[in-house]
Amino acid sequence: MNGWIIYEREAAAYNRRYISFYEEECRVRGIQLRLILTEELDFGVKNGALYLRYQGEDVAAPDFAFCRAIYPLLSKHLELMGVRVFNRSEVAKICNDKSATYQMVASAHVPIVESRFLKREYIPEFLKNTDYPGVLKTVNGHGGAEVFLLKNFPGEDVLSRFRANNAVWQPRCGCGKDLRVYVVGNQIIAAVMRESTEGFRANYSQGGKVSLYSLSEDEKKIVEQILSLGWFDFVGIDFIIGDYGELIFNEIEDIVGSRMLYAVSDLDIVHIFMDYVEATMKQR
Repeated sequence: MNGWIIYEREAAAYNRRYISFYEEECRVRGIQLRLILTEELDFGVKNGALYLRYQGEDVAAPDFAFCRAIYPLLSKHLELMGVRVFNRSEVAKICNDKSATYQMVASAHVPIVESRFLKREYIPEFLKNTDYPGVLKTVNGHGGAEVFLLKNFPGEDVLSRFRANNAVWQPRCGCGKDLRVYVVGNQIIAAVMRESTEGFRANYSQGGKVSLYSLSEDEKKIVEQILSLGWFDFVGIDFIIGDYGELIFNEIEDIVGSRMLYAVSDLDIVHIFMDYVEATMKQR
């Protein structure tokens, strides 16, 4: 069995140690794993058929792939070639678009951050007439990037600060804490509480303080309501902690980071995930 772990070049350099966890897990299981950089991958349609080329040479499709780049089009292309992609392209498409994620999760009837969806060209006029403070997010930001706390009208130059065509506006809420729930194979594995130490972001990569957290039964039910909406191979479900300690859904991370889980526990999430991958592939 052979697989690909797919990254953009810059992200691969930053996550080199994490990639090595996958490489070692695959080595001891007798699985061949190849690091694929999106910048060196060519794919499309030729002579009426789908093709893959890497570093200028034709390559066969792998048995499975971990798409650790925000690239739903590539995930779909691989699936059409018979590859089992973790997470599936539909999950990647929805969860890497915050507005689409909120639309989906609204049907689960769980507490959710009040959100206004905005096309890029409507943002300046909207910001002139809204109430402050609030948070403006691009729909495809990742890891706390392209999230801006606006205390008053910033002027039209705010558009130069992010790349997406669409955005989400939310009133500022919560107490500076949020919760990430790690999910593998649609099962809750662990939860980590994050608390901001500077600014308003609680992301670990942005300097947030983290600790292992035990979910109550009611909190587990909220997560399970979200999991009932689809099948998630390996994601992080993020909640803002409200003023009364309640969970308010915020987003689902398709390319979920695991640094903080390794920092606060002995849980080897990559090992757990690879057990799931092996079991899934044996059922194909």
